Amino acid sequence: MVLQLILAKLNSPNVEHYGYVLSCLPCMSEECLKIHEQIELIKNLKLTPDFIINIKCADKDLIQRLSGLKQHTETGQLYNRDQWMREDVFNRKKENEDEEVEDDEEEQDYMSDHNPLYLLELDGNNTPEELHSEDLLRIMSSSRVVAPSFRWRRSLWGRTCPVALKEGMVIPGKPELSVGVSIIGPPQAGKSTLCKLLAQNYSALVLDMDELMQPVLAKVEQERLDKIKEETTQMEEADTDADLRTGWVLDNFPKNLFQMDALQQAGILPDILFCLQDSDGHQVLSRLYEKNKESVDIAVSKRSQDKHSEKEKEALNHNVHESEVETKTADLDTVAEEPEEYPEQFEIDSTAHSDRIKKEALVLPDNWGMGYPDGPKMNDYKLQLQQFESEWEKMRSALTISHSVLEISGKSPEDLLKEMIRIMEKPFKYASCEVSTMDLDEEAEDIEALAELEIAEEGNSNSDTAEEEEEVNTTAMRLLGDTHHFCPVTLKNHNVLWPCTDEIAAKYREKTYYFSSKEAKESFIQNPEQFVAQTEPLKPLALRIFLLGTRGSGKTTQGEWLAQQLGLFHIQFREQLQMLIMAKTNKRVLYADEVESSEEPAEDLEALIKEARGEDKEETGDTSVNREEVVLTDEEKAIKAYLSYGDPLTPHILDMVIAPYWKQEPYMSTGFILEGFPHSPDEVQYMLQQKLFPDIVVTMMVDVMDVQKRLLPTYLEKLRKRGNYRKAQLKLLRDLRKKNQEENISKRRAELMDEKGTKSLKTKFRYNENEEDNEEAEDEDNIEDEIEAMLEEEFPQEEENDDAESEENEAAATERLETEIEERFVTDENNLVTVTELLSEQNIPKVSINASRKLRIVRHQLLHKIQPLLTNRESLFQKCQPISYTLVLKLLLSSYKHHSAFGCWDPIKLYKERDLIQPLQWPLNTTHPLLFHQYIYFFASKENRNTFMLNPLKYLRQPKPNPSLPVKMAVVGPAKSGKTTVAQMFAQKYGLARLSIGGVMRMVLNTQEHTDLAVQMKKHLSQGLVVPDELAIQCLEVALMSTVCSTRGYVLDGFPMTLKQAQLMGSRSIIPMIVVELELDTVEVLKRGLVDKMKPKKPHLMHDSSEILHIRNSCYKQEVEHVRQYFQQQHNNWILLNGLKSKWCIWDSILKEVSISMKYIHSYLERTRRGQAACINRLCITPKELQCRLGEFGLYCPVCLALHYHLVDCSETASLALAAEYRAHYYKMCGSDHLEKFLATPDQFVHPGCPHTLPESHLLPKKLTEIQVKNRFPQQVEMKGFCPVTYLDGKQRYEALVRGNVEYAVEYREKIYIFETKQKQDKFLRLPETYWDQKLPSKVPPLCEAVPLTSLPTLGYLEQGVAVAVIKAMTAVGCLKPKYPFLSIQRSALLYVAYYLKAFNHRSTDYVRRKYKKQLAMFEENCELIPYLSSSMRGNYRPPSERPFDFEFKLIRFLALGDPPGASGVM
Repeated sequence: MVLQLILAKLNSPNVEHYGYVLSCLPCMSEECLKIHEQIELIKNLKLTPDFIINIKCADKDLIQRLSGLKQHTETGQLYNRDQWMREDVFNRKKENEDEEVEDDEEEQDYMSDHNPLYLLELDGNNTPEELHSEDLLRIMSSSRVVAPSFRWRRSLWGRTCPVALKEGMVIPGKPELSVGVSIIGPPQAGKSTLCKLLAQNYSALVLDMDELMQPVLAKVEQERLDKIKEETTQMEEADTDADLRTGWVLDNFPKNLFQMDALQQAGILPDILFCLQDSDGHQVLSRLYEKNKESVDIAVSKRSQDKHSEKEKEALNHNVHESEVETKTADLDTVAEEPEEYPEQFEIDSTAHSDRIKKEALVLPDNWGMGYPDGPKMNDYKLQLQQFESEWEKMRSALTISHSVLEISGKSPEDLLKEMIRIMEKPFKYASCEVSTMDLDEEAEDIEALAELEIAEEGNSNSDTAEEEEEVNTTAMRLLGDTHHFCPVTLKNHNVLWPCTDEIAAKYREKTYYFSSKEAKESFIQNPEQFVAQTEPLKPLALRIFLLGTRGSGKTTQGEWLAQQLGLFHIQFREQLQMLIMAKTNKRVLYADEVESSEEPAEDLEALIKEARGEDKEETGDTSVNREEVVLTDEEKAIKAYLSYGDPLTPHILDMVIAPYWKQEPYMSTGFILEGFPHSPDEVQYMLQQKLFPDIVVTMMVDVMDVQKRLLPTYLEKLRKRGNYRKAQLKLLRDLRKKNQEENISKRRAELMDEKGTKSLKTKFRYNENEEDNEEAEDEDNIEDEIEAMLEEEFPQEEENDDAESEENEAAATERLETEIEERFVTDENNLVTVTELLSEQNIPKVSINASRKLRIVRHQLLHKIQPLLTNRESLFQKCQPISYTLVLKLLLSSYKHHSAFGCWDPIKLYKERDLIQPLQWPLNTTHPLLFHQYIYFFASKENRNTFMLNPLKYLRQPKPNPSLPVKMAVVGPAKSGKTTVAQMFAQKYGLARLSIGGVMRMVLNTQEHTDLAVQMKKHLSQGLVVPDELAIQCLEVALMSTVCSTRGYVLDGFPMTLKQAQLMGSRSIIPMIVVELELDTVEVLKRGLVDKMKPKKPHLMHDSSEILHIRNSCYKQEVEHVRQYFQQQHNNWILLNGLKSKWCIWDSILKEVSISMKYIHSYLERTRRGQAACINRLCITPKELQCRLGEFGLYCPVCLALHYHLVDCSETASLALAAEYRAHYYKMCGSDHLEKFLATPDQFVHPGCPHTLPESHLLPKKLTEIQVKNRFPQQVEMKGFCPVTYLDGKQRYEALVRGNVEYAVEYREKIYIFETKQKQDKFLRLPETYWDQKLPSKVPPLCEAVPLTSLPTLGYLEQGVAVAVIKAMTAVGCLKPKYPFLSIQRSALLYVAYYLKAFNHRSTDYVRRKYKKQLAMFEENCELIPYLSSSMRGNYRPPSERPFDFEFKLIRFLALGDPPGASGVM
């Protein structure tokens, strides 16, 4: 019965929701189920235990506790009665001892299969307060304010009680689940449509009460109410197996106060009621008219026809009356003539009038003014509206549930649905509000309280207090929202980061948001969820940089380099404008103040050159016409004016050039560096209007002298080129003019000569022909002179202008250019200052770079200040808050904030060093805590904390640290080897418990003196006896049950010391993952002992004399051999280190070994948890356990068997580095590649996936030693001793018959085979079926008879037998040149050779070789005494205090060797 009640409780919904603590199973009573059956029952529970807490208590202590106490029935006082009750209970305990041992083993097996991370062991002798420590349970308390600036916040439920919601209709957590809603309203108000939409939105049911009540309309009122309750209850209880309940929506119910009372009596009132209302009634009446249009139109038509028929009769009567009057006043003749005509005309007119009236009466208007015709037919519907409104007023006054009135006029069903959802979810949503004066007052109070809290913190020095004042300021800062200090509305609507201040702020979910304008704040307050993060943090925008600077500051060069380094676009604003007009201008537009005056007449000079060349003016005119045809548009003119004179650009042009970089790809996702914008206040104003903000403004600051140095060489070079070009053009022009003048003079001379009639004379004159006399020559000369004079008058010589004088020299040009550069620099600098001031007013970050320095330094500054913005971009909206340790305690104890997934570990250290064993950051008051969102992180240094604050998401994205396994290790070694130092270093660094066997026994005696274990120990100690190893191991087991040992681990200091202690530890499953031995020779031990002995201020008297150290060292060496062999054979976890090395070297070596072991253990636990194969290296598995859990392939490699059908025996190596576990079985592989294959796909290599099975045991080949082969005599070797592998691989030729070696023998199918080499032996072992059954040919090589070694001469015998060993011994003695004290050199050399031959004789046993190696080492140490003493005893006498600390020891040792017994012993 009790077991059934327990199982029923475990399967109840409450247990599934809250969990359980099971302390009644397994129980000692086996009346219902045996112990193993109870354990199987626990294993098969629907909710298996996550944690197992094993409270251990010794049998005698438990008996004493249960039997020796008696409680008073009235006072409850406990009395001790152990004298008369203990023996009886103890006897009964002995009778059932065997059965309980089996039960305990079953429980131990169940706990050993559990994950060790979630297995806790506690000491039952501790008090309940000690059991419920802070490591196991965390107390949550405090309903007051936890700490200043950390006030309690409103939950998602608002004022709604979550317990009531769970008990009622709403499941905690989501308001859209399992809620009842009622929608009422006048006819045709859209109730059914809204019910369907609302039910569809929340996956609820629609209940139409008219349909539900149709079958029971004729029943009594009580039956009708029962039916309503039954239908509603059925709806509520529908789908009970589902995880969530289904909500319901009542359609147009309740309609009146009576129905509402009925629902209230039945207890099924809806959670909220919506009333649809039409204030003017037009929309409802229009819908009613549309629904009943035919009947209403018929009524309206009939009513219209009746009205028109009445009007027709009245018209006819009126016409008849008028005709009678006219008839009386007319003449008699006229009356006699017209009676026949008038009746016909009247009849025709009256007929046409009546037809027109009927036609008008039958045609109704398509659209009525109010949407419906007004008449008696609509009065009925108006009456229904009035009735509903009166009923609603009655219901409204009596309503006890939440209700809301919705106006339907001018709204669609979708709009009404959104409004209903908003009203329903409003109580469960956070509301935003403006930052009030009360909030500011609270912040001021928090700042003051935090300051007092930090000052009151104890244990801080003055420097610490000064440092934490900064933390106070940081803590008192407001908790900013998801967009940090940027406007969320601008970010959402315009994709721009606009930094704002707290002048315009609002609060949402206890976070403060800053806004760029009041309109943005109002938009946020109305719908805050639209602008905040929902499921993941907001992603920041790409980096946008403004690069500003004067001309010559190097902003273009640096901007291009920085964009290349950061992977951004580099955009030059001025170049973009140049490209827009370059197609028409065909050249760049320079600044107006950069245009040289000498450039202006360049076109005139070209025109003069063309004129001198004689080119047609018409062509020049056509060219000028073509140039004039290029007409610039207004926008292009504006751009040209901006480029030249800096005239402001229109917003249209800026929209075309600037806006795309914020609104188009790929600039939006990549980012850019915009150079040269903004350049003026107008551009800044445009940027503000269009909300085009950068992330940072980089200003290149430079001196005018540096600008002059940079620009002046370029300007001078241009000036030189321009001057040289002008000189060349002028020279060309002069040459052309001179040439043209000469041609014109020649032509004019010819014309003048023709005019003078001296053509013949001219010919004679030129060629000097037919000269007659001197007179004629004189006449001719006169004519020629006259012509030359005329030519000189007509063609005067042009004066050559001295261009060199008019041109300025380089010095003047340099001075002029420097002045111009300085003027331009002042102008640019003034504009830059104005622009940067305007940008600073908008809180845009600004960085100034000193561009006057060297190029590499400037680039380093740029990269150092800008690259973090891109590297830490993902955490732009994240804010971390450094807090003090005192505040951390308050927040954690009250559960206001929580520990992060990193616990007390440093995330930065974990990111840099992914070690499985992390150092303990303890005490926590020495760490540097930080608050990020709802979690607290601890850092080892302020540098690490500051690094984390720059980009927290980067470090939180790393894999979360696995729960660390407890580190279990032991350090052994001789006295003074440093094992205690190493153990203390591990204990202090990683928080391990340092346990020495004396310390744990003292702990039991001091803290648990009432236990049976302490009593037995006192009994031995009081008699002057040593505490037995059994009791010492029990003390160790008690110490290992502490929380520190269970969670962090332990390090055993100098234990175990004997083989018995190691075996007792193994029997109680106390197995360290590694056992480190610090090896140290005797001399070093004595040296360190003497050093320690000379240290002053010893805490107590120590047994540190040389004799005691020598005895302890000798005893240790005797015992450690057995202990080492035990751990190497059983657990393979013995690590041997040289104790002569420094403690840091030893520390690194041990830490490396521990890390390797932890890596294997973590990998094993993780892979086995996922059902995968796992390597079992470093798991301390004993050979017995390995043999018991071997798989179907034994020690043969399953991978070789499956892939190649090779039999590879892996039993030769005892290491488990290539072993793996799969499905609770062990498998050994032959290599690391095969191990990786097995771990990847183990099903391929084990049953049933393996294609081959292991042959039976008698069909497996076995290696044989030479002695085993000899013991098989008279059994003969197969194939007459020839190697079967060599023979078959040699294609069974005669030459392949090679004799085998007895050292490489194999037994297969009860036959013996010997092989040539070990490789051939291994090949046979892999494929025995291939080589075993071979037949030799009839003719085989003859046997080679061995020559007896003793038959050789002496020299031959020595050469063949001991030549190698003797050569090595002689080489060693020649290198060492030993001289033993009190012996001759010859005798010393002979003794050394003898020891050497004995120590390295490979035919001797291991014991003999080790024995003589020790004697050889001692012989070498004694030989070193002579040179040591001779070097130490030189010079004058020195007192003992100035001698070396080991001088006396070696001197005594040297003198002892001179005694005859010592000498004879050495001999």
